[in-house]
Amino acid sequence: MPLRYKLKQTPWLPVLCLLALVPFQLQAQQVATPPPRLVNQKLAPHLQQLSKDLPAASYRVRVSDTQRFHTWLQQQPLTVTVQETSPPGNVLLISGIEPAQLLLLAASPEVLYVDKPNRRAVEELELRDVDFVVNNIYAAQAALPELAGQGMAVSVKESAFDPADIDLQGRVIDPEAMADNRSPHATTMATLIAGAGNTGSNGRGITQHALIAHSSFEELFPDDSEMLLRQGISVQNHSYGVGVENYYGLEAQAYDQEARQHPVLLHVFSSGNSGDQSETSGTYANLPGIANLTGQFKTSKNTLSVGALDPAGQVGIRSSRGPAYDGRIKPELVAHGAAGTSESAAVVSGIALLVQQLYKAQHGSLPPAALVKAALINSADDTGNPGPDFVSGFGNADALGALRSIQAQHFKIDAVAMGQSRSFQVRVPAGVHRLKATLVWHDPEAEPNAEKALVNDLDLLLRQSGSSKSWRPWVLSTFPHPDSLHRPARRGLDRLNNVEQITVEKPAAGTYTLQVSGFRVPQGVQEFSLVYELEQGREWLHPIAATTLTAGQPNRLVWQSGAVTGAADLQYRLLGSDNWQTIAQNVDLSEGSYTWQTPDTVATAQLRLLQKGTALQSEEFVLARPAHPRIGFNCEEQVMLHWPAQPNTQEYQVYQLGATHLEPLLRTTDTLAVINRNLLKDGYLAVAPFIQGLQATYGRSVPAEFAASPCFISAFQPEQLVTPAEALFSLGLSTTYQLAQLRLERLEKGEFKTVQTSTPSAGLHYQFIDQAPVPGRNVYRASVTTADGKTIYSQEETIIYTPKNFVQVYPNPVQAGEPVFVAVEGETVTVQLFDRLGRLMREARETGMLKEVQTKGLLPGLYIMRLTTGNGTVLSSKVILQ
Repeated sequence: MPLRYKLKQTPWLPVLCLLALVPFQLQAQQVATPPPRLVNQKLAPHLQQLSKDLPAASYRVRVSDTQRFHTWLQQQPLTVTVQETSPPGNVLLISGIEPAQLLLLAASPEVLYVDKPNRRAVEELELRDVDFVVNNIYAAQAALPELAGQGMAVSVKESAFDPADIDLQGRVIDPEAMADNRSPHATTMATLIAGAGNTGSNGRGITQHALIAHSSFEELFPDDSEMLLRQGISVQNHSYGVGVENYYGLEAQAYDQEARQHPVLLHVFSSGNSGDQSETSGTYANLPGIANLTGQFKTSKNTLSVGALDPAGQVGIRSSRGPAYDGRIKPELVAHGAAGTSESAAVVSGIALLVQQLYKAQHGSLPPAALVKAALINSADDTGNPGPDFVSGFGNADALGALRSIQAQHFKIDAVAMGQSRSFQVRVPAGVHRLKATLVWHDPEAEPNAEKALVNDLDLLLRQSGSSKSWRPWVLSTFPHPDSLHRPARRGLDRLNNVEQITVEKPAAGTYTLQVSGFRVPQGVQEFSLVYELEQGREWLHPIAATTLTAGQPNRLVWQSGAVTGAADLQYRLLGSDNWQTIAQNVDLSEGSYTWQTPDTVATAQLRLLQKGTALQSEEFVLARPAHPRIGFNCEEQVMLHWPAQPNTQEYQVYQLGATHLEPLLRTTDTLAVINRNLLKDGYLAVAPFIQGLQATYGRSVPAEFAASPCFISAFQPEQLVTPAEALFSLGLSTTYQLAQLRLERLEKGEFKTVQTSTPSAGLHYQFIDQAPVPGRNVYRASVTTADGKTIYSQEETIIYTPKNFVQVYPNPVQAGEPVFVAVEGETVTVQLFDRLGRLMREARETGMLKEVQTKGLLPGLYIMRLTTGNGTVLSSKVILQ
């Protein structure tokens, strides 16, 4: 039950004046009252600028002692409501405070900080546009296929996703808790991270076997980390924002504290989609396109913030940028996100889960999140300005590079105290074109509004053994001017960030020493993670062995050229041919990618980059069109699946959906498969072709239980509901496979009689005619008979045959007040209704094949209907109203 108090509205200036008159010695005996500047610093930056005309609102308040604060509050005569909040650290939610009273509240000796309450979070994605080539995810999945998220779990904090989505089904933690507020955005995020690919290749995420949980972003403070860890969750994705906020507040502090206390749990945030906006307070206020992260929690030190690359490989204009309020590098990474930074964050969350899984497989436990962060940052490919910058951070995330760092054990986990150093030797072989090392530590949480968030300051230094050469980390200018903030990084001592990185281009072969020193560690020791990478060699990253490129479509090709520069010819050949065909000449190897409009050919192929007689040749891959199957018939005992034939295809693999993933069902050399229903586990089926020995990617899956899937007959309908001549019908079939005969049947004296018979041909559409329908109402159906004698019937259809001078009135009798319908030759008819006394009760001019006559307001009884057609013919009929 919230507590309610009265808080006295005391003008702040008179209080300060009276306080100044009190002797200093006496002041010292009273509870300390902070000076105005310090009081103001207790308010979050945005609260310092609030208009006094705003209504009373709620605020989060951190106090030094809850009981003493309640005692102080009881002495103030203004009604407020106080609630304790779930995060630890004496944080209270106080409601009913007017902006003019914030300074008085902050002046309480027990108040440490006043911050905003929960704000409305907004999803930071508009449309889905996935490209796993950009971040070397396909390359990572091919190099380490055993890593698919098995035994791992991820939480998606935002609105609820759809737990019944077939790309997520069977792997959702506590799906019953997601009954309300489901969001397509959340479903997309969950699918990007851990989609099984059951709907098709576009539904395949980064960790297809990981478990997925949901957490609501209505609460912006961190979730209970111990609860997350009990559920097996080691990564939480945050693809949302609350508007531009660039300060270190209670939420940022809480995330840093949670990360320090639960060091294996990694939080990944989208940087935001406000890259074209500016902050309104703080050091970087009113600088356009600078320091516009969308949420103070994203300025936390021990988490990751991720910006977005557009399809051209550039940071999108709407991708939020750094620096953080104190000049720290934000975002730390970028990733593909043509639709926004939500997608980018989800991509990095998925990669992080793979890194954790690999480390766990090697060491039997989860890695420190600082190590995962270091591996992701160290392996990132530089983009934008050379070195780190405030737009793209340390670069574009590289899934394969991060995993290779862990696989090769190119990391160290250790700790240092104040004044201590730890040294690690790295042997650099000949041919390395870049040596890179990244130091990351989970720093203790700072006080809100601290001038600088960094508490423990470590230093990274690289020395070359046997020489006097040494290298410091890259640092950036933090001066609040666009020109300064866009300057390239330079080497120096870093006194702001808990991430430090050193790179050396074309290092000489030999031994190098990485030294980590504790420059300022006020208490105890500081654990750290150090990752290094030796970039060397050339390789194709996409396509790789057995990859499928879509025939006749633009496809991105990616390679790593190592130290080799210059131009090369890009060529391809089809399997079995020695004829290399040129795709493009003078391709810049340093670009690392090329978009190829592939030939509309189904085959196995290879690529090569040819430079001065030396070739970098890819492994064999597949050029294919997606095999999108369709349901031929959907009958009680069997389902027939069929798909277009593809050249150079020896056989097709048919999959069905199991409990969580697609599973092999059967192989066939045909382009159709008849499947007994007792073999089906679920209703979804997919097909993948084998092209010259390599399996191509399967196409979209199709639901066998789809309501529109027919049992042979897809459509049966009359050409006209009322006809003055013969009755015409059209019959549509889903397939003619195994069909022996087609029939049109008419109901006569309670039994259907065959009117016309036809033999199926290659087509799926047929016409039937009854040249002698009976006057009035006729009921028809179509039937098809299979080769083994089974007959399937369509729905029944009714037509009314109206020969010359024929009238059909129905229903008759009819309930008084209900309409009656008249079938009569002629488009336009004048209808008159007379009662038994010959009085005209109703007259109307009706058009159409069926004329509708209203009886509303007429009494029950016998009526005579007289109809006058357009050519003057007069017809009549009796109508009984009940």
